[in-house]
Amino acid sequence: MFTLLAMSILMGAMAQNKKCGIDTKALVAEQIAAGATRIDMLAKVAPDFDRGYFEKAGVVFGAQAGQIVTMSVPVEALPLLESTKGVIQYSISHPIAAPECNQVRFDTRTDSVHQGLGVTDNMPYDGEGVYIGITDWGFDYSHPNYNAGTGNMRLEMAWDHFKLSGPTPADKGYGEGLNYGTLTTERLRLAEGDTSNLYGYGTHGTHVAGIAAGRGVDGDQMGQAPGAKLLFCSFGLGEKPWMDAVAWMKQVAQDSSRRLVINSSWGMYSFSTIDGTSLLSQAINAWADEGVVFCTSGGNNGRTSIPFHISRTFRSDTVDTLRTVVVRASDIYSIHETGQVLIMWGEEGKDFSACVRLRKNDSVTWSTPMFSTAEGDTVIYDSIVHEGGSTGYRVLVEHANPFDNRPHIQIDIAKNDYQTHLLFTATEGTVHAWNVANKENHAGNEGCSFSVGGRDGFTAGDAMYGVGEPACAAKCISVAAHNADRYSSSTSTYRPGRLADFSSAGPLINGVNKPEISAPGVDIVSSISYWSDQAYTTYLYKYITDRKYIWSAMSGTSMSSPAVTGVVALMLQANPSLSVDEIREIIFTTARNDSITGPLVANDSMDVHWGWGKIDALRAVNECVRRVSVNEVEDLRTPLKVYPNPATGMVTIHTGCGEQQTLTVYTIDGRLVRQMPVSIETTLDVSSWDMGIYILRVGSRTEKLIVNR
Repeated sequence: MFTLLAMSILMGAMAQNKKCGIDTKALVAEQIAAGATRIDMLAKVAPDFDRGYFEKAGVVFGAQAGQIVTMSVPVEALPLLESTKGVIQYSISHPIAAPECNQVRFDTRTDSVHQGLGVTDNMPYDGEGVYIGITDWGFDYSHPNYNAGTGNMRLEMAWDHFKLSGPTPADKGYGEGLNYGTLTTERLRLAEGDTSNLYGYGTHGTHVAGIAAGRGVDGDQMGQAPGAKLLFCSFGLGEKPWMDAVAWMKQVAQDSSRRLVINSSWGMYSFSTIDGTSLLSQAINAWADEGVVFCTSGGNNGRTSIPFHISRTFRSDTVDTLRTVVVRASDIYSIHETGQVLIMWGEEGKDFSACVRLRKNDSVTWSTPMFSTAEGDTVIYDSIVHEGGSTGYRVLVEHANPFDNRPHIQIDIAKNDYQTHLLFTATEGTVHAWNVANKENHAGNEGCSFSVGGRDGFTAGDAMYGVGEPACAAKCISVAAHNADRYSSSTSTYRPGRLADFSSAGPLINGVNKPEISAPGVDIVSSISYWSDQAYTTYLYKYITDRKYIWSAMSGTSMSSPAVTGVVALMLQANPSLSVDEIREIIFTTARNDSITGPLVANDSMDVHWGWGKIDALRAVNECVRRVSVNEVEDLRTPLKVYPNPATGMVTIHTGCGEQQTLTVYTIDGRLVRQMPVSIETTLDVSSWDMGIYILRVGSRTEKLIVNR
């Protein structure tokens, strides 16, 4: 009955115009078949979109980023998404997965920034005046790393999507659509921590927050921005809840006239697209243009021992089929998985076909049909019947995804006892495929191998193209991980840290370079939630009243991302007027290169593993300070002084700024006459110039000069 109901709904949806991907059609059908009465959605809407029309149908709106909105839609109102011209595209809210701090500060040069050592203006920076938002789960609101005593009560608000007692952000005036969960705005230590959710009583968020902004233990194990204010959101493990969290944090920051940087140490490969074209990526870019900075972990699927990606470029003059063995998650990890999800994307305008085969031995195999993107969009629920019974599968086939126009096939195959093969073929173009575990809680992103399996004519995978959403977004800072630099007391030298073996490599399938920067992410000691139901055998701790608060080590790009988030907070403290584009430029152009990374910045070239190299907080903050000085010249200093004026010979131009800038001279009709460097003062000989009016420009300041004979 489930299959018949799902297919009935899908056929009705497919008869409409194509505004959504095949994954949305399938997931909507499955949620309805499971009894859902409302569906969380994302939509791209036209400027003249009529919200009231949808609200009359029971639709509840949440966040908005540019043209991207989140909404909770009653099942009976779903057809409005297709029939209303104001909705351009829509997508279901997909489900989401889930060294010492001292060494992090040393490696990133944050320790110098905290003390003002080597900083251009000799000022220490600790992130004061900036909000750091952590979208995660497993928060301890009372942990002394950021919430203990005078001067360290820095957690201002926490929104728990899983706690049902209220009040909600809507109750507190943060938007009618943010009407779920519980917002705690005071007495946070008494609230203690977030509730148990998909991950139980976790600690991931507490550990991440400590790296970004922890005060440490008596000055030891301090985080990157120990003066920043904190906002926590234990979000509802989907795109819509995450976007709602961002909208709330953005409003809090605006109300306080503070800048905001948001850390997201999570990622997924099975969202609608993984090339920066999804509605989620579009929303991130829109918010970035409004000043919100996003830092995201680049992923933990970089191990060459687990080659979870495979690709083949097909030629029209050759008949070719790629064959590979799909290694099961249970053969690699100790996780509760239900099977594998095989994700395939082709090139725009170039269809391909794929199937899955189960093998008992050389003479006994069972196979699905060969599914082709040329046959149009469809969803198939079926089983491979074999001597042991049957193995279920679901296939999504898409001729051209509405967000990037690429052909797409996804095959979810249930766990079984046979060797699984993936086969795909095309007449031309490149097809990429990924093998990812399907966990029981549907929140996994663990990559699994493509292997030769000892078979002739089969192909092994690689560990490339490993960055998923939301790190794909163009204006999101995606972060790789490396081992922190180490000091050798025996040789009095520093040993550069190598790339973490797990750190995901790029690029994206459209050739965009991700990740973009790297930070320490191996064995990072940070705070552990007192409420965690996980055991830690190696830890530091400090007793507070009757509780033992723990600091312990974890590894992952989940740890490197908040290290960059904290650096961004220091940069925003040094220069709150910077745009997100400027912040990204500064981080990338001041990146630290060494014998391990190679001379990336000097060669103006990114690496698929390192991005631009290792983040350098000292260089980045100094560049922010330098730009403050130049900006202040534009905004605060007196106008340019030009004398004598009118002039017949030598002219003096006084800028009032000791830093080198550029003086540009134009004729009154816009022709360039002269460009030259200038600091506080310079002189010009205009005795040979034609009579007339000239415009002198330094930065945004201009002054007229009249030249006489």
